[in-house]
Amino acid sequence: MSRPFIACGIMSGTSRDGIDVAIVKIDGKFPKNSIDPIHSESFGYPPGLRGLLMSPPESLTAEAIVGLDFRLGRIFGESAIKAIENAGLRPGKVDAIGSHGQTLLHFPRGRDLGGETVRSTLQVGSGAVIAHTAGITTVSDFRSADIAIGGEGAPLVPVYDYVVLRSSKHSRVALNIGGIANLTAIPRKAGVGDIVAFDTGPGNCMIDTAVRLKAGGEMRFDRNGALARLGDIDEACVREVTAHPYFSRTPPKTTGWEEFGEAYTRKVMESMSERGRSLKDIVRTLTEITGKTIADAIENFVRPKTSVDEIIVTGGGSHNTMLMGSLRRRLSGTAIDAGEASGMSSDFKEACAFAYLGYLCLSGIPANIVSQAAGLRPAILGAIYPV
Repeated sequence: MSRPFIACGIMSGTSRDGIDVAIVKIDGKFPKNSIDPIHSESFGYPPGLRGLLMSPPESLTAEAIVGLDFRLGRIFGESAIKAIENAGLRPGKVDAIGSHGQTLLHFPRGRDLGGETVRSTLQVGSGAVIAHTAGITTVSDFRSADIAIGGEGAPLVPVYDYVVLRSSKHSRVALNIGGIANLTAIPRKAGVGDIVAFDTGPGNCMIDTAVRLKAGGEMRFDRNGALARLGDIDEACVREVTAHPYFSRTPPKTTGWEEFGEAYTRKVMESMSERGRSLKDIVRTLTEITGKTIADAIENFVRPKTSVDEIIVTGGGSHNTMLMGSLRRRLSGTAIDAGEASGMSSDFKEACAFAYLGYLCLSGIPANIVSQAAGLRPAILGAIYPV
């Protein structure tokens, strides 16, 4: 294009705590694009909808799932228009929307279906409805193409991390602690094939679930680690959770609400409650588990392949001082900073990344660099809904 590409990204993550929207300006050619944020903001879900989204997927009827697909598409489209207006732009000035959707089910290792193991994924929030609500060409369903060629379908953000953070001087790890924690390791002078990226395990999801359930809905998360700071660690629980087979699996790998969501968290909480642990102890313990599993993932799966000079942390977990303290203690000697220190938004990185993924799809550029690094073929990610 003769002018910069303006894209709007929409993200709703594992925590299901709202909709993040970011508008970015993209210039240059891949992989040397400049990606400059213009505006970002968050929108809450309407009353009652978040409760439905928090329901175990197996409890939802087919009617509810298809209804969510269309209802979320409209809400995402309306949120995009509000953010565009608040940015002082007209919708006609925005070239595309990239929407991750809300993941309901993600089975990259497959599930039995009629005697055959079928690998699959489902994100709701219809791209067609977004496009026609906002009047802007929309790209959605980014995971399916990677699943189809044998990949994990996630994480999807590494291509953004690679473009924004690769360096000729430093080996960096981009760590995003949302509901699930994921990382992208970018060695010094890295090519696409040098990237290491995977989900480390639970980020905030177990902590948030424990707070929500024990506080009776009065609190949704442990702000700044305030509860964890007052509690004691249940070492038996740490051993129990870190023995989960996910943590020993070799990357590439992904996980989600299916493995570490409410059902699993309830079992862990019941075990701690039987030992007389308070909410503060439970939150402290889950915070330490998150810190430990992230640090172990870096030590076990990243450092054997590359040095780590800097760790750049984004997502809600970057604001949890107890969690950040756990990481700094366990990874002493490595610089650990929030995203802003490297020009990234701690709260809106993933929304910016999906704006960029929309651009890559419309430009015909394969974005599945995690799968490419694992030896799978390049794939253009996303389904396009023009207007």
